[in-house]
Amino acid sequence: MKTALFKVIKAGLQTRVQDLGRYGYQQFGISPSGAMDPYSVQVANLLVGNSTKEAVLEATIIGPVLQALSDLTITVCGGNFSPKVDEREAPMWKSFLIKKGQILSLGSCKQGARAYIAFSGGIDVQWF
Repeated sequence: MKTALFKVIKAGLQTRVQDLGRYGYQQFGISPSGAMDPYSVQVANLLVGNSTKEAVLEATIIGPVLQALSDLTITVCGGNFSPKVDEREAPMWKSFLIKKGQILSLGSCKQGARAYIAFSGGIDVQWF
Protein backbone atom coordinates (compact mmCIF):
# COMPACT_ATOMS: atom_id res chain seq x y z
CA MET A 1 0.00 0.00 0.00
CA LYS A 2 1.37 3.43 -0.97
CA THR A 3 1.27 6.00 1.80
CA ALA A 4 0.76 9.73 1.37
CA LEU A 5 3.81 11.92 0.94
CA PHE A 6 3.31 15.62 1.56
CA LYS A 7 5.14 18.59 3.03
CA VAL A 8 3.44 20.71 5.68
CA ILE A 9 3.80 24.35 4.65
CA LYS A 10 1.41 25.68 7.32
CA ALA A 11 -0.01 23.44 10.02
CA GLY A 12 -3.26 25.32 10.59
CA LEU A 13 -4.60 26.09 14.06
CA GLN A 14 -4.86 22.51 15.38
CA THR A 15 -4.24 19.97 12.64
CA ARG A 16 -3.67 16.50 14.02
CA VAL A 17 -3.46 12.92 12.82
CA GLN A 18 -6.62 11.20 14.08
CA ASP A 19 -8.28 7.84 13.71
CA LEU A 20 -11.43 6.42 15.29
CA GLY A 21 -9.82 6.03 18.74
CA ARG A 22 -8.89 3.21 21.09
CA TYR A 23 -11.84 1.55 22.78
CA GLY A 24 -11.74 -0.98 25.62
CA TYR A 25 -9.34 0.80 27.96
CA GLN A 26 -11.76 3.05 29.87
CA GLN A 27 -11.55 0.74 32.92
CA PHE A 28 -7.87 1.73 33.12
CA GLY A 29 -8.68 5.46 32.98
CA ILE A 30 -7.76 5.86 29.30
CA SER A 31 -10.18 7.85 27.16
CA PRO A 32 -10.96 6.44 23.68
CA SER A 33 -9.96 9.77 22.09
CA GLY A 34 -10.12 9.77 18.28
CA ALA A 35 -11.71 12.09 15.75
CA MET A 36 -14.57 14.35 16.82
CA ASP A 37 -16.65 13.42 13.74
CA PRO A 38 -16.28 9.67 13.12
CA TYR A 39 -18.87 9.75 10.32
CA SER A 40 -16.77 12.18 8.25
CA VAL A 41 -13.60 10.16 8.90
CA GLN A 42 -15.21 6.93 7.73
CA VAL A 43 -16.77 8.50 4.61
CA ALA A 44 -13.49 10.24 3.73
CA ASN A 45 -11.61 6.95 3.98
CA LEU A 46 -14.15 5.09 1.87
CA LEU A 47 -13.98 7.78 -0.82
CA VAL A 48 -10.23 7.21 -1.28
CA GLY A 49 -10.41 3.42 -1.05
CA ASN A 50 -9.08 3.01 2.51
CA SER A 51 -10.36 1.01 5.43
CA THR A 52 -12.77 3.12 7.50
CA LYS A 53 -10.31 2.86 10.42
CA GLU A 54 -7.38 4.51 8.61
CA ALA A 55 -5.90 7.68 10.13
CA VAL A 56 -6.68 11.07 8.55
CA LEU A 57 -5.74 14.69 9.17
CA GLU A 58 -8.26 16.51 11.38
CA ALA A 59 -8.15 20.30 10.92
CA THR A 60 -9.81 22.53 13.51
CA ILE A 61 -11.08 26.10 12.80
CA ILE A 62 -8.19 27.01 10.41
CA GLY A 63 -6.90 24.39 8.00
CA PRO A 64 -3.39 23.49 6.85
CA VAL A 65 -1.47 24.17 3.66
CA LEU A 66 0.16 21.03 2.26
CA GLN A 67 2.36 20.37 -0.78
CA ALA A 68 2.08 16.98 -2.48
CA LEU A 69 5.43 15.21 -2.78
CA SER A 70 3.86 12.55 -5.01
CA ASP A 71 0.61 12.16 -6.92
CA LEU A 72 -2.13 11.62 -4.32
CA THR A 73 -5.81 10.75 -4.36
CA ILE A 74 -7.42 12.68 -1.52
CA THR A 75 -10.75 13.88 -0.22
CA VAL A 76 -11.88 16.57 2.22
CA CYS A 77 -14.97 15.84 4.33
CA GLY A 78 -16.60 17.38 7.39
CA GLY A 79 -16.83 21.14 7.89
CA ASN A 80 -16.51 23.49 4.94
CA PHE A 81 -13.00 24.98 4.98
CA SER A 82 -13.15 26.06 1.30
CA PRO A 83 -10.43 23.66 0.09
CA LYS A 84 -8.30 24.76 -2.84
CA VAL A 85 -5.63 23.17 -5.01
CA ASP A 86 -3.23 25.76 -6.43
CA GLU A 87 -5.74 28.51 -5.50
CA ARG A 88 -8.58 26.82 -7.46
CA GLU A 89 -11.65 25.54 -5.64
CA ALA A 90 -11.51 21.82 -4.84
CA PRO A 91 -14.54 19.61 -4.17
CA MET A 92 -15.66 18.38 -0.78
CA TRP A 93 -17.09 14.93 -0.10
CA LYS A 94 -15.56 13.66 -3.38
CA SER A 95 -12.17 12.10 -4.10
CA PHE A 96 -9.79 13.85 -6.50
CA LEU A 97 -6.19 13.67 -7.69
CA ILE A 98 -3.59 16.15 -6.54
CA LYS A 99 -0.37 16.04 -8.56
CA LYS A 100 3.19 16.15 -7.25
CA GLY A 101 4.11 19.77 -6.43
CA GLN A 102 0.55 21.04 -6.16
CA ILE A 103 -0.57 22.88 -3.04
CA LEU A 104 -3.68 21.90 -1.08
CA SER A 105 -4.92 24.68 1.19
CA LEU A 106 -7.81 24.73 3.61
CA GLY A 107 -8.90 28.14 4.86
CA SER A 108 -11.00 29.11 7.85
CA CYS A 109 -14.14 27.14 8.56
CA LYS A 110 -17.27 28.45 6.88
CA GLN A 111 -19.50 25.77 8.38
CA GLY A 112 -18.67 23.28 11.13
CA ALA A 113 -15.48 23.29 13.18
CA ARG A 114 -13.46 20.38 11.80
CA ALA A 115 -12.51 19.08 8.37
CA TYR A 116 -10.93 15.73 7.58
CA ILE A 117 -8.36 15.07 4.86
CA ALA A 118 -8.00 11.43 3.82
CA PHE A 119 -5.22 10.17 1.56
CA SER A 120 -5.42 7.01 -0.52
CA GLY A 121 -3.03 4.55 1.10
CA GLY A 122 -3.24 6.29 4.47
CA ILE A 123 -0.78 8.29 6.51
CA ASP A 124 2.49 6.82 7.74
CA VAL A 125 3.54 8.88 10.74
CA GLN A 126 7.20 8.81 11.63
CA TRP A 127 7.53 8.95 15.42
CA PHE A 128 10.71 10.40 16.82
